[in-house]
Amino acid sequence: MSSVACDNSGTQTPAPAPSTSEAPIEVVEAPKRMPEVHVTLNGVSMGYDELQFSAPSFDASLQNLIKKYPVDQPEQVILTIERKVKTQVATKVFYALADAGAKSIEVRTAPRGEFPDKLVIVPEKAVGDGILPCTYVSMVLSNFGVTFWRKQGGLAKRYSKGMAGPDLSAMHGVMHKESKLCTSRVFLFSAQQDVDWGHCFDVAGSVKAADPPYEYIDRFVLLRTDPVAGKPVTLGQ
Repeated sequence: MSSVACDNSGTQTPAPAPSTSEAPIEVVEAPKRMPEVHVTLNGVSMGYDELQFSAPSFDASLQNLIKKYPVDQPEQVILTIERKVKTQVATKVFYALADAGAKSIEVRTAPRGEFPDKLVIVPEKAVGDGILPCTYVSMVLSNFGVTFWRKQGGLAKRYSKGMAGPDLSAMHGVMHKESKLCTSRVFLFSAQQDVDWGHCFDVAGSVKAADPPYEYIDRFVLLRTDPVAGKPVTLGQ
């Protein structure tokens, strides 16, 4: 029903029509750079977004979250991971970023002792499966021992748990001597799924900080899945 109003002369005039203009819509500009990514015991955060590990379909939700950001824009994505996060979870987040197009990933983790607290780590596809068969592979075991062998497979040398975790000094005492027989620049590393990420990170950090230094190794590849000690390792593309 329309409404009318009367002026002083008694003439009816239509009432003003209600305004149909809508409130202004706030446009949120897409981020121009990839923010730092943080992995805690509770979940993953980037920018203003947080994703809990308890979220339904976490893997798909993580992929959708990363799509909101220009992961390929910076030359290097910063990924900070707490030491107590399980290696399986840390690896999942790392590869979600790599698969989404991250060019390079600098991983930051509180180190053991004087090992470095940041390390540029690359995915398997960055080096490919054509690297030298003599390339070293190392893995931290569930009992906190550590083992190493060659990519081509062969005897895996194992070292028991030390005072503060894997006995990396004992491992390097042998591995460093053998390294002179191989000119591979790549070091492959991982840890069994239930091992804290900090121990896995320390394996690569101990190679980076070795004294005397390894002559050739300068690229660190986090393996997507657990290798089998002593078995050949095939890298994905």
